[in-house]
Amino acid sequence: MVTMFAVDDGEQLVGIGDIAFQLKITRQAVDYWTRKDAKFPEPLQVINAPAGSGAKGTRVWRKREVDAWIVEHYRRRKQ
Repeated sequence: MVTMFAVDDGEQLVGIGDIAFQLKITRQAVDYWTRKDAKFPEPLQVINAPAGSGAKGTRVWRKREVDAWIVEHYRRRKQ
């Protein structure tokens, strides 16, 4: 079953690659945070997952939620 939902046209969505590029770190590091850091935002949706294939698909987040996490948590780790 495909679930459709409305997203504000002005809202930006990002994936792991986008976050890694923004922070100049590896996709593996971002993937680790998304799975292990309880404070990392929940993905908005999983896309590109063929039905019944068992494929995980691509997780996407609201950019504003990820940016807030970066300000609060990532910058603290860098200091």
